[in-house]
Amino acid sequence: MKNIIITGASKGIGRVIAKSLRKKYHIINIDIVENKMDGVDFHKCDISDKGQLLKTINKIKSNIDSLYALVNNAAIFSHKILEKQTFEEWENILSVNLTAPYILSKEFASFLKESQGHIINISSTRALMSEVGTEAYSASKGGISSLTHALSMSLSPEVKVNSITPGWINTDENYLPTKNDNFQHPSGRVGVPDDVVDVVKFLLKNRGFITGSDFVIDGGMTKKMIYV
Repeated sequence: MKNIIITGASKGIGRVIAKSLRKKYHIINIDIVENKMDGVDFHKCDISDKGQLLKTINKIKSNIDSLYALVNNAAIFSHKILEKQTFEEWENILSVNLTAPYILSKEFASFLKESQGHIINISSTRALMSEVGTEAYSASKGGISSLTHALSMSLSPEVKVNSITPGWINTDENYLPTKNDNFQHPSGRVGVPDDVVDVVKFLLKNRGFITGSDFVIDGGMTKKMIYV
């Protein structure tokens, strides 16, 4: 089975991606918290810590002889008014959401070139639009979108590098979206993790002509003109 690394696959969108791919691929989950899944190898790592991350990368390299895809999914979110944000929070969010994907892509580049594989970066519509108090997260996701097209040039033509930009994807099984939640989306509903999985599967079948692209999965929200 081909190897795929997914960061942050212990919960949320990453976990659903891992569950959906594990029958066809050998999944390697890098996360700070373990949430066991059959058929998924787990490497505990605080990816905000460069030293830990490099050690984990070297351990994985020693256990595999090829890598078909890297899915940079792990991210942390903060929603706090600007005056109460700290530099430490800024640096931590950028380390997890942007620096770690850069390090992972760089360190596994030779493996991915050899397999003519894929990098799939999970961005966010917050790269395109913002709420109050989300400076670090929005900046990190804007960076991910730009890192995607930069890597697509540096790793061409062997590696296909694309990003997925989800909008509201409901990962809380205990939350039932309201009629208003659904109605505000041109699609008529809030997103679910499988909406992202569909695009991941599509990109893994990409024969090489799709690279440097971003796929917005938001039910049409970023195209909806709203007047208050």
